[in-house]
Amino acid sequence: MKLGILLTTSPEHENTNTVIKVSKAAVKQGISVSIFLMADGTYNSVFEPFQDLMERGVEVALCAHNAAQRKVEVVENIEYGSQYDLATIINGSDRFMSF
Repeated sequence: MKLGILLTTSPEHENTNTVIKVSKAAVKQGISVSIFLMADGTYNSVFEPFQDLMERGVEVALCAHNAAQRKVEVVENIEYGSQYDLATIINGSDRFMSF
């Protein structure tokens, strides 16, 4: 089972906390999780709880264009991609959630 998640809101938004909790619960149940960060969601790439998610095996990618617009610093272990990468996550997911 694979879960895909799109997050478009910044770290201080409640959606971020929801995505973190859902991702942790899914991983605990053996579900593969991929998160795509877009728009203000790209700020989550430097948010410490997201680093913890990646250590738990969650794949995190972001829109490189949106990150550049917002001057988000480059982080290791995060794929800098495009809408094509988002489409790939959606296509490869059994379930997809958008926040």
